[in-house]
Amino acid sequence: MVESENENLLFEEHRITGKQQVLIVPSNAKSEWRGEVDGRHERKRSIIRYAVYPSLSSAMSGYCGGVMSGAVLFIKQEFKFNDLLEEVLMGSFVIVSFVGGIIAGFLADSIGRKKTIVVSAAIVLSGCIVIGLAPSYWFILTGRLLTGIGSGFPYVIVPLYISEISPPESRGMLVTFPEIFVNSGILLGYLSGFCLAPLPVSVSWRLMLAIGGLLAVLVACIAAFMPESPRWLVLQNRKQEAIIVLVNTSENDKKAHSRLATIISAATDANEESTSFQPVDASESDIEEAAKVKIQRNSVWRHLIWPNARVRNILFAALGLQFFQQTSGIAAILYYAPSIFEKAGLTSKTGVLGGTLAVGVSKTLCILVATYWIDRCGRKPLLLFSGLGMTVSMTMLATVFFYVSHQSEISSSLPGFLATAASCVFVAAFSMGFGPICGLISSEIFPLRLRAQGMSLAVALNRLMSGIMATSFLTLSTILTLQGSFLLFAAMSALSMLFVYLFIPETKGRSLEDII
Repeated sequence: MVESENENLLFEEHRITGKQQVLIVPSNAKSEWRGEVDGRHERKRSIIRYAVYPSLSSAMSGYCGGVMSGAVLFIKQEFKFNDLLEEVLMGSFVIVSFVGGIIAGFLADSIGRKKTIVVSAAIVLSGCIVIGLAPSYWFILTGRLLTGIGSGFPYVIVPLYISEISPPESRGMLVTFPEIFVNSGILLGYLSGFCLAPLPVSVSWRLMLAIGGLLAVLVACIAAFMPESPRWLVLQNRKQEAIIVLVNTSENDKKAHSRLATIISAATDANEESTSFQPVDASESDIEEAAKVKIQRNSVWRHLIWPNARVRNILFAALGLQFFQQTSGIAAILYYAPSIFEKAGLTSKTGVLGGTLAVGVSKTLCILVATYWIDRCGRKPLLLFSGLGMTVSMTMLATVFFYVSHQSEISSSLPGFLATAASCVFVAAFSMGFGPICGLISSEIFPLRLRAQGMSLAVALNRLMSGIMATSFLTLSTILTLQGSFLLFAAMSALSMLFVYLFIPETKGRSLEDII
């Protein structure tokens, strides 16, 4: 290692593709990004910070989605609309979030991962302002559409950002952070509904929904302390900035340079037919030129729309996981828990909102189980266990409503409590596997040049299916009955286990470039 007298730069040689390449590392790399990285523990703290900061936008998204389940009770009381308009209000938020997911994929490649998070916060803030001032149902719906679009961004950009900035040995744990924060946001939404319920009707729901705007402001401010994704920086030929980030997020300098070398090698494969290193006779100018090339959107989408066999398998796995995640019935539980508990025999608003809060607590706490085990026992075992738990709990819910349907009058609150318990078991099982791992695997298995757009496609399907489930659940329960609907969800959860067993690869402990 030598030091340049003119530029005060540290040079270190690393082998790429059988040749020597000089990677230029600024001597002040360890002091960049708001703090001096001094030792292994400080680097670990930096990694955790860079996972927490973007995950706050996931909390914002979760809050905006979860708060409506309680707020709609008061909105409906003030504006007197029917079940169809309630379905539209609940489901439109989720459906338009798939638009946010598609937009996020484009912006992530063009302006970077970090700035895309700020755009998301700005859109959510504008929607919250419209809702806070809304004089009618249609203004509320307009605000919900805006917050829905903004809330779709984090489902793509946050796991993408964290997976690209994290070292392989802790990537699984760190990419569960967005799910933890989404659940925390949903729980906060339920809690705000519970706490603000005693206020006058016109005030309570406005405050519930306006709090999302405060979270959006927080997200925009926190983004100033985030570094850009090193993989995106390499694609923009900004390797000096990339190595600064990698030094601050790797166990030591040697691993940082090794990660950079691997990323550069992956970036040189413009056609994405493979991500192995270039042959020994590849010239240094070839490597430089490949790193300079910006992502060509048309080329990326061509690979996704007319994929080769390898990309087709990746798409099948990613899209299949997102499909089964939503057809398990999670949207029905999250958005219609109060209505489900009322129909099961809970009559007081305190009991209904308390049951909804219990669902939120269960969902939030059990994600910690996945966070602990995901890098220890792997992705597939947790997914299989999750699918089993969802199948059993949905069968329990179907049984409860089969009993209720044969009662002329519900004289006991026991069915309501059993429905609450089954719902808590369901969201607990979901949070241990399908909740966090679907996004994680989608962020891991796509090649570098296809990752942002591929994830946006997977998230678009996820949000679209979630929207369909949210807007159609009341209608579905009328056609199939509640017990029939829950049996359908149980069957889909059982099928999801078979899909995972047959088609999902294990990605534990492997670098992103090695997975593909």
